Amino acid sequence: MRVRVVPYAELRRLVPNRAESLWLDLPEGATVNDVLRELNVTIVERLIVGVDGTYAKLDAPLHENAEVTLVTPMEGGT
Repeated sequence: MRVRVVPYAELRRLVPNRAESLWLDLPEGATVNDVLRELNVTIVERLIVGVDGTYAKLDAPLHENAEVTLVTPMEGGT
């Protein structure tokens, strides 16, 4: 199955040419964790994940054409 991955902030470096998103081919039954393994993401303790616009856990199952959003929280401000 194909899923679209949209990384933000520092995770944008995972996408060739800093494109807005990338498509991954994953086996049926894949989860968010499989996406992270495929992209070699190791900062899971401070990662916010969404699937199709809803917060998701790492074991959330994916489906054909799912959109996986990866965000790292930003710090700073006053």
